[in-house]
Amino acid sequence: MSVAARVLVRLYPRAFRERWGAELVGEVDRAGWRGMPQLAWAIAGMWLHPAIWPADSMVERRRRAAALAVVVTAAGWLTAHAVLELTGAVPRALAHSWFLTVCDTMTFFGFLLALPVPRLRSVVRLAVLAVRRIALPVAIGAAVVVVVHRDLAVPAVVKIAVVGAWWLALTMVAGQVVRTVADVDLDAVAVPSPQRLRLGLWTTAAGLAGSGLTLLTAGGDPAGVLGGVTVLALAAAVNGTVHDLAEVRTT
Repeated sequence: MSVAARVLVRLYPRAFRERWGAELVGEVDRAGWRGMPQLAWAIAGMWLHPAIWPADSMVERRRRAAALAVVVTAAGWLTAHAVLELTGAVPRALAHSWFLTVCDTMTFFGFLLALPVPRLRSVVRLAVLAVRRIALPVAIGAAVVVVVHRDLAVPAVVKIAVVGAWWLALTMVAGQVVRTVADVDLDAVAVPSPQRLRLGLWTTAAGLAGSGLTLLTAGGDPAGVLGGVTVLALAAAVNGTVHDLAEVRTT
C-alpha cells in the first residue's frame, strides 16, 4: 500500500477503522490513485455524520452527536465573531443588533442543551481536567485584558500582536472544550436524552443559520460572504445530525 493510501486509511474515523480495518485498506487499494480525491472527499463527509458511525448503542451515537454540536458551535461562533470584529463586512449597528444577540443566545442555549452533563461522582475530576486545559489560554486572555485597559500608547505591531493573542486565546479555549468533551468516557457523563439533544441541535442550527444569513447578506463584502457560507454550512451539518439520528434509530 502506498504512502498516500496509508494516509487515507488513517483519515477514516477510528470507529470505522476498528470495525472494518481490512475492508478499508481494500477499498483504498481498489480506488487507486485516480479515485483517491473522490475517496478523500467522501471520508471528509463522514466526519460530519458521527451519528451513523459504527456504535454499540444509541447512547454512544447521541454522545457523538453532542460532541459534533460542541465542535460546530465553537467553529461557528469563532467564525462569525472574527468576521464581525476583524473586518468591515457588517455595519457596526448591525453587528451589535438585537437580532445577532438573539442568534448568539440561541446558539449558546442549544449548545448547553446538547452538552453531556457530568455525573456527580465525576464532577471534580472533570472540573480539574477542564481547568488544567484552559489555564494557559485564560492566562493569555487575562493578560490581553490588562494591556487593553491600561490604554497604553504602543506601536501598531504591538496592537496587532495583542489582537492576535486575544483570538489565539479564544481559539485555544474552544479547542480545549472540544477536546475535553470528546475525551470524556460515557461512564463519566449523562448523555442528553433524544428529545433534549434534538431540541439542542435544532436550536443551535437556527442560531447559526441566523448569524450566517446576516453575514452573507450584510453588504456583499468577500469576508462576509465567505464567513456567512461557512457558518451556514456548519448549521446544515448540525441539522443533518438530527436526521442521521432519526435514520439510525429506525433501521
